[in-house]
Amino acid sequence: MNALATWAGVVRQFYRHPVAWVALLVSSALLTFGGGAVMFWFHAIVRGEQGPAIADAHHWLLDSSLGFVALTPVLAAIVPLGVWLAGRGGQRAYVGAVATLFTLTTGPGPFLHNIVAGAGTPVARLATALFGHDRQVAARNMHVHDRSPLAEGLLQILVGFPVYLACTWLALQAVRWSVGRARRGSRTRDRLDGAAVAGVVTSRSARLQRSASASRT
Repeated sequence: MNALATWAGVVRQFYRHPVAWVALLVSSALLTFGGGAVMFWFHAIVRGEQGPAIADAHHWLLDSSLGFVALTPVLAAIVPLGVWLAGRGGQRAYVGAVATLFTLTTGPGPFLHNIVAGAGTPVARLATALFGHDRQVAARNMHVHDRSPLAEGLLQILVGFPVYLACTWLALQAVRWSVGRARRGSRTRDRLDGAAVAGVVTSRSARLQRSASASRT
């Protein structure tokens, strides 16, 4: 309990910095929507899954949105751990830790997908009513067979790890770029403000000198 309380305090301290929220949201978006696109292709197109009979793009959007909502809180605890490890092992430690833990978290994903958004579920019916019935997808789904949840979970981990590794690295670079750009913009604004202040001071000094010269004459 003490270790859990200590870690909770570390997480709260971490998210006091605005850049931490940027890192979380960028990482979650790239992992769930970017990585989710690759994993959707693998599970729905290559392997075949019992999802709603809607267009593939809509199915990907549905799955990734559900993943974003469900996995962002989990990632909120993973990212601070990655940052802590980065302080000891550098960028590779961060990317490796975040990608590994996120991949393991998604292991039950195919099984949970069939329960939450599989064919015949309320979510699948709602998605079909919202996006419309796709006949080609419905015909493709007719040839889908039940598969072992354990086998699908292992495939999710094996295929997902390199995908999430790449997405985590991209997210890190995106955050570093955005932070660096913000800092450069801040320094530029500081220089402009300094120049403006210097201009005001110079102008006032010139006026005082002219005034002094006029009074002497």
